[in-house]
Amino acid sequence: MSDSEFHMVQLGLDAKGLTTLGKMLRLPLAQTDTGYLVHCALGELFQDNAPQPFSIENETQNGRRVRVLGYTTADAETLQANAQLDASPTVYEICDWDGLAAKPMPQTFPEGMALQFELRACPVVRKASAGTGVNQNGERRTWEEGDELDAFLAEAWTRPEEDDLSREQVYRDWLTRQFDIRGGAEPQSIGMTRFSIERMTRRVPKTESGERKADTIKRPDVTLTGTLRVTDGDAFVDLLRSGLGRHKSFGYGMLKVRRA
Repeated sequence: MSDSEFHMVQLGLDAKGLTTLGKMLRLPLAQTDTGYLVHCALGELFQDNAPQPFSIENETQNGRRVRVLGYTTADAETLQANAQLDASPTVYEICDWDGLAAKPMPQTFPEGMALQFELRACPVVRKASAGTGVNQNGERRTWEEGDELDAFLAEAWTRPEEDDLSREQVYRDWLTRQFDIRGGAEPQSIGMTRFSIERMTRRVPKTESGERKADTIKRPDVTLTGTLRVTDGDAFVDLLRSGLGRHKSFGYGMLKVRRA
C-alpha cells in the first residue's frame, strides 16, 4: 500500500495574477501556455506539496479565475500554511483561499473495480535510435536518438504509404501501453474526445552568463475517456498519484476517475 494518503484539491487562481507571475519569471507571455503558468504558480505557492499531476478545468471563470484540480499528499490546511510561510505576498494573492477545497482519496481500490476515466494527455514517444521516415506528403523526416515525437507521427513516418492509419487508434494504443508499463489497471474502452496541436513554452536552465531563456515546442494535446478495470489497488493508487505520460508541468497526465 502507498506509504501516505493523498488528496484531490480544487482551487481557483487569479488570471491576472498568473500573468503578473509570468512577467516576474520573464516568460514570453504571448507564447506561454496557461498550464505552464499554473505549474509555476503552484510551485511558488506550495513548494514540495505542489499538486501534480493537475488539470485545468476551465481557462477562466467570468474572465477572472482559472479552476484547477490536482493530486497532492497535503490537505487544504497544510497547503495554505505552506503558502503563508513560503510564498511572496504577490504570489499568495493569486490563490482564492476561500475556494480552496480538498478531499482524501481512497488509499487502495478493490481488484476488479470498474471505473470511468478522463485523461488530458500528451501522447509522445522517445526514439531509441536515430532514423528517417516519410510524412503523408512524401517528404523525408529525420530524428536523432532520444528525440521526442508525437506518437502518431512516430508511427506514420515509418508505415507504408498505403496503410490507413488512424490518429485515434494510435493514441489508444499509446494509452494502453502506459497502463501496461505502469500496472494497476487495464482499459476496457478508450475514445478520443478532443485533439489539437499546442505550443509549449517553458523556462530552461540558466546559461553560463546567468540568463534564463525560454524554449517553445509543439506537442499533441488529447483528451481520452473510457472505462478501466482495477487489477492492483495499491499500484493503481500510485498511478493516480504520479499521473500518466509526459509534460505534467503543462497540465497533462491527471487521471480523473469515478464509478462506472
